[in-house]
Amino acid sequence: MKFIVFIFILLGSQSIYGQENIQQKLERLLAKNHYREALKYADSLYKAGENVPDLLFYAGKASEGAMRYWDACRYYREWLAQDTTQREARIALAKAYSLAGRLDEAVKNFEKLAQEDSLDLNINFQLARLYQQNGKSLKAIPIYKRLIHTDSTNTVLLKRLGDAYAETGLALSAISCYIDAFQLDPREGGIAVKAINLMLANKEQYGDFITYAMSMTDTALVYTPQAPNLLQTRGMLEYVANRYVASEKTFTDLINKGYPTKLNYKFQGLSRYQQDKFLEALDPLAKADSLYQDKQGNRTDLEVAMKYGETLARVGNPIKALKVFSEIEEQLQPDKRFLSQLAIMCGMACGFSLQKRTQAVDYYWKAYKLNPRNTQAIANFVNYKYRILQDESVRADASDTEIRIALFAHILFLQKVKDSKPAKKDSMHAASREILQKELEHMFFKNETQLTVTDPDGKNYTYSDEDIRKLIRL
Repeated sequence: MKFIVFIFILLGSQSIYGQENIQQKLERLLAKNHYREALKYADSLYKAGENVPDLLFYAGKASEGAMRYWDACRYYREWLAQDTTQREARIALAKAYSLAGRLDEAVKNFEKLAQEDSLDLNINFQLARLYQQNGKSLKAIPIYKRLIHTDSTNTVLLKRLGDAYAETGLALSAISCYIDAFQLDPREGGIAVKAINLMLANKEQYGDFITYAMSMTDTALVYTPQAPNLLQTRGMLEYVANRYVASEKTFTDLINKGYPTKLNYKFQGLSRYQQDKFLEALDPLAKADSLYQDKQGNRTDLEVAMKYGETLARVGNPIKALKVFSEIEEQLQPDKRFLSQLAIMCGMACGFSLQKRTQAVDYYWKAYKLNPRNTQAIANFVNYKYRILQDESVRADASDTEIRIALFAHILFLQKVKDSKPAKKDSMHAASREILQKELEHMFFKNETQLTVTDPDGKNYTYSDEDIRKLIRL
């Protein structure tokens, strides 16, 4: 009997020892970043039905390491299914969803976890970060503020809160957060750059900031004296402060040290231009102008382009200067789509406010010519030509030209504003079809087979009765 008990104990201990060996092997493989080997081993155990505690956890971790995030999600879901209250499994699944790019699922899971513990730093930080990734920075702000309230010296949280403020257009609040973070850790030169860039972009709101911003860059440069982003920021501050000689030197040094960026060329050229050193300014401005262009060749920095053109003129190359100015003028031509919408607004003002129907029609016609795809322009145009053909008494008083223009409006409407569904009885589509059907009846009684219409510019168009029937049937 004692022998049998001994055998059971021995077998049990071997089983436990075997499981410990399996777990130790998995942990060792993961610790050495041998993710594929760990995944292969865990997967073989899983398929063999081995009863190893947390096997699904190890499989999920190995999948994450091997960047097989969908597999990680699958393993964590199965792990969680064994015990839906297990917080560690829920956290792992939420993180895996985030890595797999399933941001909506990740947000839902992190939101539930955060509701259970609003001060869990890791969970709430992950949730706020996901909000920012999803373009919902406004929802991230209260989370960061709550976490900072419990850890006011955490520079990572302050930076993230600053980013969230900046992303929602709250520049002054963002600057304040960046400054707080920088004061806690002046080695963080990147924070100083973020703060100063926002100050430069919001000069009118922030007031006199040059002296303070200069001191920030000087402090940061103590820790990283050769950091190009800090030197670049200092050069921009020198330029804004009208210290053109110092600014020129800063950007010239950066270019000579191997940083020939478009921004460095821009401010080197502008600094020389401001000192009336036009011949010396020409080359960096030409380089900057060529670099500040999109794939279509459109200039993306008009200040550089204007200064480049002016510098060309000042150094005795007016023909090239005129060419540059002509290109700028062509690029600055207003967008016809914008002008089309503007014409509609003018038409509405004339029609509804000033009661000048003729002028309103002219504006709607202008809007259509500027942008023939502007269906609102066509709809408004035909609406103002509705009563002439609908009301017989109005038609009797109208001139032949007015009637032809009204008919043109209804034909144009049916040609351009396609009906995606069968026209309702009270829709403009139905009304236009009814009007043109009546016009066909007039033509039949007059024994006419062609209809001549006129656009507001006086150009005539001729349609056969069959053309109009086809249009009505569309």
